[in-house]
Amino acid sequence: MMISAHRGLLAAFLLSTATLGCSDSELPFIVPDPDSFVVQAYVYAGEPIEDVYVTGVLPIDATEDDVAAPISDASIAIHRGPDTFVLEPVIGEAGRYRYDGDPVIQVGDRLTLEVVHNGQTATAETTVPPSPDGLELSADTMEAVDPFAGFGGAQDLFDRSVVVRWANPANRLHFVAIDNLETDPRILPTTEILEEFLPRIITEPTVVDSTVVLQILLTHYGDHRVRLYRVNDEYADLYQGLTQDSRNLNEPPSNIDGALGIFSAFASDSAFFLVR
Repeated sequence: MMISAHRGLLAAFLLSTATLGCSDSELPFIVPDPDSFVVQAYVYAGEPIEDVYVTGVLPIDATEDDVAAPISDASIAIHRGPDTFVLEPVIGEAGRYRYDGDPVIQVGDRLTLEVVHNGQTATAETTVPPSPDGLELSADTMEAVDPFAGFGGAQDLFDRSVVVRWANPANRLHFVAIDNLETDPRILPTTEILEEFLPRIITEPTVVDSTVVLQILLTHYGDHRVRLYRVNDEYADLYQGLTQDSRNLNEPPSNIDGALGIFSAFASDSAFFLVR
């Protein structure tokens, strides 16, 4: 489940859309339709469909602290050839939807999204990309250090790491998610100095071919899974399109027809390491 990986992107999209109605006469004056809605839908090869959100749009005078109202009464379906997966609202998480079953999404699947709300229908298409190539780790074990054990411990802490590498000759966007796989993991000494216990680590999308996992970022001993995701084109366009400043405001990219937002697919590969 990659919900937290994309919430910041959705917030940036909503705010970017709201601020398009600016006073600069050289920029287009685009005011979002108050009856429209924003869809954020992501599917992953081999994983459940549970990362789908629908919200309203933000007003033109929205600020970074404003939150779009969730929409929990939309009708949502994802089609794959003759197969149709009907999504249901998630109880206790307004605006989020999931498919209660195993759709077995695979690399190469061409998917169509349909969202209906207040008589408006929005549609979008995406294709599940190939899995990433050449994933490898610099080590399969990280020997954790206690920074409070004596002089030099803090420096040793930043020296303890695992490098994640992959093949990326075309400079495509990738990101990494790291999960502790233990059912009852033992806490690392460094976790006590973190502001919160992180259930997973998710890196920012990058066009490079490696990232470094430091012990300081981890919270528990035990087995960890590194999952590398290849980013599909529509997500890359939206992510890169939102990196704009006040001199270059354009309508944020969207592949949703009849609404705003994004429907995208991801494929991944996994590797594992042990923290002891």
